[in-house]
Amino acid sequence: MIVIKKKAGLFACLFLLYAAPALAGGEWVFDETTRRAYELTLNLQTEEALELIPEPRTAQEHYVVGLAEALELLISEDHGKFSEYEDRFHKRIDLKIKGVTEDYQFLHAELHLQWAFVYLKFGQEFDAGSRLREAYTIAENCKRKSPSYLAIRKTTGLLELIIGSVPEKYNWLLSLLGMQGSIAEGLSDLEAVRTSDSPLAFEADLLYSLTQGFIFQKTDIGFTEMKRLLQQRPDNRLALFVGASLAIKNSQSEEALTLLSTLASKHEGLPLYYADYLRGEVYLHKAEYLNAISSYRWFVNHYQGQNYLKDAYYKMGLCYWLNGNTNDAMMLFKDARAQGREASEADKSAARSLTDKQLPNVLLSKARYATDGGYYKQAREMLNAIVAEKDLPSLRDQVEYYYRRARIEHKTEQLAAAKLFYRQTIDMAGDENWYFAPNACLQLGYILEAENNRTEARSFFKKALTYKKHEYKNSIDSKAKSALARIK
Repeated sequence: MIVIKKKAGLFACLFLLYAAPALAGGEWVFDETTRRAYELTLNLQTEEALELIPEPRTAQEHYVVGLAEALELLISEDHGKFSEYEDRFHKRIDLKIKGVTEDYQFLHAELHLQWAFVYLKFGQEFDAGSRLREAYTIAENCKRKSPSYLAIRKTTGLLELIIGSVPEKYNWLLSLLGMQGSIAEGLSDLEAVRTSDSPLAFEADLLYSLTQGFIFQKTDIGFTEMKRLLQQRPDNRLALFVGASLAIKNSQSEEALTLLSTLASKHEGLPLYYADYLRGEVYLHKAEYLNAISSYRWFVNHYQGQNYLKDAYYKMGLCYWLNGNTNDAMMLFKDARAQGREASEADKSAARSLTDKQLPNVLLSKARYATDGGYYKQAREMLNAIVAEKDLPSLRDQVEYYYRRARIEHKTEQLAAAKLFYRQTIDMAGDENWYFAPNACLQLGYILEAENNRTEARSFFKKALTYKKHEYKNSIDSKAKSALARIK
């Protein structure tokens, strides 16, 4: 379903965090065995967790078992286990489990939401949309009838954020499905749990970090909060994984590499091959191209799924290209065209790049990835090496040059220069369907919003939505819409 398909990468990551039953106020309570199984599940030790609950009976036991199975499918994309676990899911939602009505509703809302993400990961968009709607209906009904029931506010909070960040052009479909989302209400629900003294507060804090980093683009706030949580649970594999993802998003690749190394030392539980993909990203940022190729290669040789394969093959080819090895680059680009699928934005961007007749500009590409990793000195050196028109033979290269300048100035808090270069990017790009101008509008909007110039910020967020068919349209549109909702 197109409404939620754009969110696959981000919300698959969000799913790893969102489910954590509340213990406070006589609500959702674990016995000791179920609590231990739940902790193992959040540490991604799903096999050990399932061994503790061989025959689930209570709502709490079914919840933990369902969560463990869904996590395993999301992380591994194991098609061999998909049908088996899907059958268990259907049997689980058909059970009439005795107990507190709110617990039963919470369980069912969570089970449907779990499988919305699973179906999305396996490319079954219609089924994903159906499960999302079921989760929404049950959760909203529970919250309306039992507003003091804390656990359900975690579910409604995430749903409000997912639905509230859908691009405006899909609102007609949401209305048709009877779903409405509110960024403010979603944050309020999360905040109610996050500031409570329940053990649920840790998971709500994780969600808060991801929301700040990936929806609102306040990556510094998200990663700062994540570092605080890692001080509390330095060995939790899920926290390490999320922390590394946010560090990369916040252009702190060195810190990401430290977290990924710590994660690699934790051998228990589900293998996280996507962490090897992230390690490849860091080495690409550092211009350590052979190490990047090795990490990407490990990922593609071991991962059973299809997401990020195309991008990993493309990035291996790009590393060879940037390292001066044209022949191997061409071979990997050819492999990339035949590998994976185009669901994630990374894969879509790779597919789009592979259709370009012109290979990436070496100096601009090196500057781009150095900036992405927080290596600003090296990025400036790359751009300063561009001294003649022959280094920027096309209009696209010229537009990208000013965009890269803007990104470095923005990242280093030289905001006056950043605004100038962003505006130059927008003016030079015109109506071209490159992502440089729409993202320049988005980033300029963020700067103006921070300066409390909301009127002009709003105009640039709206302008970002007007660009058509660029490779990051879904992502940029979603972020612009979230910003407009926030300053409204």
